[in-house]
Amino acid sequence: MSEGQIVLENITKQFGSTVAVQPINFEIKAGEFLAIMGSSGCGKTTTLRMLAGLETPSSGEIRLNGERMNELKAHERETPLVWQTLALFPFLNVIENVEFGLKMRGVEKSERTQRALKWLNRMEIGEFANRSIDQLSGGQRQRVALARALVTEPPVLLLDEPLSALDQNLVVRMQSVLTQLQKELGITFVYVTHSQSEAFAMADRVVIMSEGVIEQIGSPKEIYRNPASRFVAEFVGTNNIISGYIKELNEHIMICNTAFGTIESNLDDANNSHILGGAVDLVISADMIELSQEETSSKNQIQIQFIAEEFTGSVVTLYFEDDKKNELIVQKQQREIEPLELTYGCKIYAHWDPINVFCIPELNAR
Repeated sequence: MSEGQIVLENITKQFGSTVAVQPINFEIKAGEFLAIMGSSGCGKTTTLRMLAGLETPSSGEIRLNGERMNELKAHERETPLVWQTLALFPFLNVIENVEFGLKMRGVEKSERTQRALKWLNRMEIGEFANRSIDQLSGGQRQRVALARALVTEPPVLLLDEPLSALDQNLVVRMQSVLTQLQKELGITFVYVTHSQSEAFAMADRVVIMSEGVIEQIGSPKEIYRNPASRFVAEFVGTNNIISGYIKELNEHIMICNTAFGTIESNLDDANNSHILGGAVDLVISADMIELSQEETSSKNQIQIQFIAEEFTGSVVTLYFEDDKKNELIVQKQQREIEPLELTYGCKIYAHWDPINVFCIPELNAR
């Protein structure tokens, strides 16, 4: 089987005694939109900078189309980087900024102007070609930065939190622009972000990093519904993480003792990592919990007390606790909770299907 377009093999990065990236291994397929996500200091930007040639790995090998890249300088690679700060040249106007990379490659004036205008028009800012950078809005500057990176028609585009400085309405608009561009061009995007909404909205696959280590790689849905570790479960989505011990176990069903009582989970036939009496973290997504004023026949059911809510538009995050002060979080559409007429301190039943309980064994419950 042939390897991916980009391969990171046992890559590490150390700054003095500080280990920024521990040995990591993954491949990026040609034409893939890959997001690298994590909190500040997790190693995601350092990894991107190593791909861009701005940092040299302390050990390991980076390959592009089978060729070792470790020693290549940034300008020798076909991997332009769109910076978080955009890094546009204030002393050049819009079209001169876009032409810059072509000028450095020795492309003659008439051709580089033609190619730059083509990309400015494609980014819907051709009318601003002769404006200075300080006359543009944040969204317009973002498009200039993208045009400058794409005008050389690279096989790979690297993006370092490019939307972090934009207003939220512009972020959503630029997400659409980026995903459409990537699909039309068919080139590989490697996108670093701390934002779950950005990564999940745009990427084919997501890499979750923490303290220089890769915690999980998968599709947004896989990561959201099947977190590989407690860290991922806490970092992604709104999850209830309930610690317990395995009381009963067979190839299809697991029953655990927890602070909320016994909780049952359906097991995949392929999951053989659990042992009777072993510790587990049970992950129940807040949007998978149902509420009712009367008891139900559900195998997983507890009575809880309403203590608070967080209203964020159509979705409401509800906070409950049981009689031992164990907290449970539930997310619902506003229209779903209105009939319940919740008031502070009122009692209600929460229940969920065993199929929606994901189990993290003790080995990964860190």
